[in-house]
Amino acid sequence: MYFRLVRLKVRPESLWAFRDYYESRILPGLASAGGCLYAALLRPARPAEEGEAACDSLTLWESEERADAYVDSGRYDELLDGADPFLAGATVWGADLTRPEVDGRPPLPDPKVETGSVEALREAEAGSPLPALFLRVVDHRVEAGCLAAFRRRWEEEVAPGLLSTPGCLAATLVEGLRSREHALSVTFWSDEESAVRYEMSGRFDELTGKLAPYLSGLYRWRLALEPDGTARALRGSDLAVSGFRVVVGRKLGALEV
Repeated sequence: MYFRLVRLKVRPESLWAFRDYYESRILPGLASAGGCLYAALLRPARPAEEGEAACDSLTLWESEERADAYVDSGRYDELLDGADPFLAGATVWGADLTRPEVDGRPPLPDPKVETGSVEALREAEAGSPLPALFLRVVDHRVEAGCLAAFRRRWEEEVAPGLLSTPGCLAATLVEGLRSREHALSVTFWSDEESAVRYEMSGRFDELTGKLAPYLSGLYRWRLALEPDGTARALRGSDLAVSGFRVVVGRKLGALEV
């Protein structure tokens, strides 16, 4: 399975119009492309700036080849061009100067796209009622050479612990967004409150501790001695955790790895 994340900047006044466009045009376009298993338009639960209208389009695919075929067909560019009236020209995007102007307007720079391989996916039960209403993403940097062991520990101990938590619908491990030592744990929740209760209960810190032996020095340097000379355990707060509300989403196929 393959993971694709398109980072967008939407004009604040156009957010709900873009939501309608995503539901009426983009979701059917993804469904007709073949190979797309899940798609959702996400908004950060805690925007970095007041009034920010950042959105991410998350898609899960049968394979990298199916995702590439969708892009190569021109359908992705066609749908992106149709979204131009709703999008803002964010300077953080990487510009593609080969795109033609539309109606005399300079083209918007293309959004940043992140991709990765889905190495494991577990649903709470067969036919789980995805799409979820809330997604939670934990960013891990894994020690070189430890990715296979990290993946086994996640599948054998962390994923079952997540799926036993009320409100958790599915858990996914994605690797390779930036390197072979970079991994994301993406969990799908029935509501934001369940995800918050999970974190505040201490269960998140407990499961995070199971992965601590495989994390790189980027995180382990934070395991400094406390003032009384005792070493503290790795806590969830030592990892980069993001929450996203699902604006609109749809399960388009069977999620299997």
